[in-house]
Amino acid sequence: MIYMIKISDIAAELELSRVTVSAILNDRYKKLGISEKTAQRVLAQAVTMGYVPNQNALSMRTGRSLTIGILSSSLSEDWGAKVLVGALRAVQSTQYSLRVEAVHGAEEERGALERLLKSRIEGLFCCNINPASEADEFFKLATERYGVALASNNCSFSFPHARIESDNSTAVMSLMEHLVGLGHRQIAHIGGDRSSGVSRERSEAFLRAVEHFNLKLDECPVRFSDWELDQARTTARQLLEFSKPPTAILCVNDTIAACVLQVANELNLKVPSELSVVGITNEHMSQLTVPSLTTVAIPCEEIGHAGMLALIDLIESKREIATQEITRYPCTPIFRDSSAAARSLLKATR
Repeated sequence: MIYMIKISDIAAELELSRVTVSAILNDRYKKLGISEKTAQRVLAQAVTMGYVPNQNALSMRTGRSLTIGILSSSLSEDWGAKVLVGALRAVQSTQYSLRVEAVHGAEEERGALERLLKSRIEGLFCCNINPASEADEFFKLATERYGVALASNNCSFSFPHARIESDNSTAVMSLMEHLVGLGHRQIAHIGGDRSSGVSRERSEAFLRAVEHFNLKLDECPVRFSDWELDQARTTARQLLEFSKPPTAILCVNDTIAACVLQVANELNLKVPSELSVVGITNEHMSQLTVPSLTTVAIPCEEIGHAGMLALIDLIESKREIATQEITRYPCTPIFRDSSAAARSLLKATR
């Protein structure tokens, strides 16, 4: 049986009255004339003993739910789980509790949001939610009507809110710089879903990089997988069976890149000597593919942590967001065995 530390335990340990300890832990000590020195002693002892406030009592006293909702369609994915871990870590030292809803598809998203609103959430953190225009309006009206603060990661809401994102443009540019530096001029891109915010950002960044490095647009095709593995494999096969196939493929994430590696193996193409393949995210599996995958590490836990702190700040300050606020976190390229000099350069050196 787990013993929960009570206010009376802290009071006994410090030889103070329960009233004094309670006033300090509930931030009412200044009104009662309790010194700052005593307050610091109590707070330090509470941390040492592992005291956790009674959430129900706190909610009843303040008239607030002190609950934050998390809505995610990516909890089963490596990066989505890391974002959640970061968000959980941010909440641990606060008075808030979390209610998490895992969803897949528009109908589940709407139903989950309705359940969260009924539980009187004060804030909502959305991860990888990309609603159609009608659902987008529903999210906007629902959060406005209930006065719920909103922050997101990898979402495509059209209305102003706090967005915490990876720097997708820099991530793609760093991979393109790497590939061009290796001599690649025919580079293809396989994206996710056209309606996905993160996929769209990375595809647009790819096209900007093509222009930046003076590559020929007709030799750098962009295709989409709709986040479906079978579609990704089909798309990769189509690209690699061109009369003039790409010498490198930059994928929207590591999972799609793994599909390309699989197809290359089926077509007896050697990676990286005949084809370079790169991804984005640095999922665990990127180190386990054969060959190991060149990718870009996204600080997913840091993004989840920052997103939750931003949301709590919005709740506490009651600040309204008039224009889109986007905070981007830098990514780190990781060069592994799936990328090497282009075929033309290899032939020239033989």
